[in-house]
Amino acid sequence: MDEIMELESPVRADGNWWNDTTLKRVNAVVIIAGCTLAATTYRAQQQRLLDVLNRSFVANSHRIGKEFVPLTEVEAFFSSGEKEHLASTHINKSSILFVAERSGGQPDRSSVPEAEANLLRPKTAVSARVDIPPYILFGKMYAELQLGLVHVIDGEEMFLPMTDVLITPPLPTGEWKFSFVAINKHQIVRVEESSEAPKMPVPAVRKVRRRKPKVAASSSSSLDPAGTGTDSPVVSAESLEAPKVPVPAVRQVRRRKPKVATSVPSIVELPGTGTDSPVVSAEAASI
Repeated sequence: MDEIMELESPVRADGNWWNDTTLKRVNAVVIIAGCTLAATTYRAQQQRLLDVLNRSFVANSHRIGKEFVPLTEVEAFFSSGEKEHLASTHINKSSILFVAERSGGQPDRSSVPEAEANLLRPKTAVSARVDIPPYILFGKMYAELQLGLVHVIDGEEMFLPMTDVLITPPLPTGEWKFSFVAINKHQIVRVEESSEAPKMPVPAVRKVRRRKPKVAASSSSSLDPAGTGTDSPVVSAESLEAPKVPVPAVRQVRRRKPKVATSVPSIVELPGTGTDSPVVSAEAASI
């Protein structure tokens, strides 16, 4: 039993590979299809982030990261709008669109041995535009002297370096400008030399609508004489107007039309007749 425990102990210790004190932490953003991961990855002391992506690194005497990039302290932003926190995850290198370095991805040049520093070859910066849907990257790529962009993209390395990078549209983290990005050339749809400056997003300015001052009602309007304070007597505008005296209503008198007397059969008294004489009406005489 003791022998078994002695054999298991190193395995358990090596399981926490990130506890290797020789490793350097790299704060980076890894972009894959449908997800963006802001996380911590690792490199050896004399390695660059680009070296880890194209090769691997050693932690606690074990080689790590040949095909998968290990990440810890992960904040995942999904295309659906959801966000998730993970203690660790491993990303297949072939699925990575690009890796944007926030900090810690480059070794201190002063600590690089002189022999290795002499092996560094001068290169020519080439302004380029790289299309990796749904993103477009503008920055500088690097070619050997007397060579061009076509030789860069046909090299053996999977991940290509780009500096002074502008990304459009911005990442889900809100970032769009990085000093260094490693691009997976197998995910590139189109690449070309271009000095065109991209149209970067302008923060939306929220328009503030000013409220119109409320006009006081006529009943509460007042005149404040010039030179008076708030305690001065206030005379209302209505009080300066002449009072309105009610005008008595004029009653119209309708005049009655005189009634016309109805025609009464007139009585004609013949001359020489008395009151006892027979009376004949005018209508009867006309018959």
